[in-house]
Amino acid sequence: MATVRALHAKRIALLLWLLVAFFYFYLAYDYVRVTMNDKQFGDYLQYIVGVAGNQGRTPKDVRELLLVKAEELALPVRGDQIVVRGGRNSLNVDVTYEVDIEIPLLQTEIYRKNFTHTAKYPR
Repeated sequence: MATVRALHAKRIALLLWLLVAFFYFYLAYDYVRVTMNDKQFGDYLQYIVGVAGNQGRTPKDVRELLLVKAEELALPVRGDQIVVRGGRNSLNVDVTYEVDIEIPLLQTEIYRKNFTHTAKYPR
């Protein structure tokens, strides 16, 4: 009887450790995914500011291009979080947004990561 209880206790312990491992791997995956998408967004921001400065694009064009890329990368960037100053020969763009890292299955935020990007033309 004692060996059956010990076997059940070991199985429960293993199940709990597997759940804890799943939880941490999911959080790490979510954090890495968000960070990589932000890196791509930052690179795209630098590229768009350079192109917009060279081509004389309007601030509205810059904002729209950045919003499309943010949507593509599943980043929660809104139009009011993109500040475009100047134009043509002197362009300055600031983007600030937050991403929630959530607990799997519960969709409860446990961590909020802030991202800020600044790009200028000419550099």
